Amino acid sequence: MRLIFILFLLTAPLASPVFGEPPDRQCNTGRWGAIWCIRNDFIAYDTCLAIRNAAALHKLDTGFFARLIWQESRFDPYALSPAGAEGVAQFMPGTAKLRGLGASYNPAEALDHSAHYLAELIGRFGNAGLAAVAYNGGERRAAEFIAETGGLAQETENYVRIITGQSAQDWRDTPPEILDMSLNKDKPFLPACLALARTSRVSKLKSLRPVPTLPPWGVQLASGSTKAKAASSFERNSHACDAEIGKQKPAYIRKKPQVAGRKAYYVARLGAVSRGAAQQLCNRLRKFNCACTVYKN
Repeated sequence: MRLIFILFLLTAPLASPVFGEPPDRQCNTGRWGAIWCIRNDFIAYDTCLAIRNAAALHKLDTGFFARLIWQESRFDPYALSPAGAEGVAQFMPGTAKLRGLGASYNPAEALDHSAHYLAELIGRFGNAGLAAVAYNGGERRAAEFIAETGGLAQETENYVRIITGQSAQDWRDTPPEILDMSLNKDKPFLPACLALARTSRVSKLKSLRPVPTLPPWGVQLASGSTKAKAASSFERNSHACDAEIGKQKPAYIRKKPQVAGRKAYYVARLGAVSRGAAQQLCNRLRKFNCACTVYKN
């Protein structure tokens, strides 16, 4: 809890409500308990801050995570590889879907998912070097390499050495007990990262439309057969608790009917980062006679 609180303090000046956030920034959903945003006008600084926060949240070495993301995309939020890997963390679409990442080109969200995935890989394979093997070459190939039933592509060999300064074989056979992977041994992380990030070029994707991201939980106050009707219903139902809702904007989510033959409909939900937070919000709204229900988005 203390870590989450510290992360909140670090990112508070940047954070905005996930719903209705300004178009000049992209925020993560806070799926793992902390929210941060990356502003278009401060993309270098905010990317470095997000890398540091994500590394701390998921218990990664900050230098390792920054080096890996730099190697993947040069911190370009709209990077697209010839193989089809997308965004700052270079998730393949299939992997992104499997990991629950719905917006690979949202750098704040992609960094959160990337750090969480790397933490899982370290837990499975034992160290950062072998996690890098799996991140680049795939988990099956990493498992075969560790079992010595298969080899690695030269690209993966180079990838691991560039990021960690050690070979994949070293990480498998004689992993270092202590390894300094800081970006610059003479500078703290943020200045060193910022110097690196300022050399990055951001790709332009003219056809790309921002993909809205939803928090994991929602407090539903209204529904309707159309988005307009759901919005009208929300205005009526939330009038008594406007003061408690404040500036938070609802998300209007299209839902498929559970009964065959019926039409899709829309629900109006206020976002929350956890079930507990959603329930607490709903309880507060009920004190003002606003009917609400908690749902997982």
